[in-house]
Amino acid sequence: MKGKEYYNWLKDNWAQTGLVLAFYLTLFLMVFVRKTDFAVFLILLQTPLYMLHESEEYLFPGGFARFFNRDIFKVEAEDEPLGRDFIFFVNIGLIWVLLPLFGLLSTISLSFGLWIPYFTIFAGLSHIALGIKARKLYNPGLIVSLILNIPVGSAVVLYLSRKGYLSSHFFNIHLLIGLGLNLLLPIAGGIVFRNYRKRLMKRKLL
Repeated sequence: MKGKEYYNWLKDNWAQTGLVLAFYLTLFLMVFVRKTDFAVFLILLQTPLYMLHESEEYLFPGGFARFFNRDIFKVEAEDEPLGRDFIFFVNIGLIWVLLPLFGLLSTISLSFGLWIPYFTIFAGLSHIALGIKARKLYNPGLIVSLILNIPVGSAVVLYLSRKGYLSSHFFNIHLLIGLGLNLLLPIAGGIVFRNYRKRLMKRKLL
């Protein structure tokens, strides 16, 4: 498979690939990292846990983009404004690149990765907020948020605080970084929605 063919395949199958990676990454971390440096293990663990979160959003049952387009943006189209390309680049950029990169940097200094559990907590809380906004009991990603992302992220923050890696549970720069990265997502979504409306206006004028 050539580079372009692999790239196109990955754009269609990244969520399935992430589910498999989540299993092997968790196994690797349990065997090789957990006993070596437990704090680093907890930070690196956030990546495969978030891949499971993505699996609920886009595989089982999937449909997060459709939910966002229809119930948040109030657009009838299932693949606009949030389409395949936006979803691919956001998830790959944040979860497949940024999280493991700073997780690996935490092996040099734990301070590089202390924002990651906060990121997973706020990502989970955002699904609760989306459900309230859409007035729906369920949206894809909510269950993993409730049973994994929020409680595990909170437990990691508590552990890091007790071990002295965090000066405070709530008042620290790492919380602000995790929150800020989560806030970038609705901002980016808002930009995509605005561009979508502009395209609609142009179509009507033609």
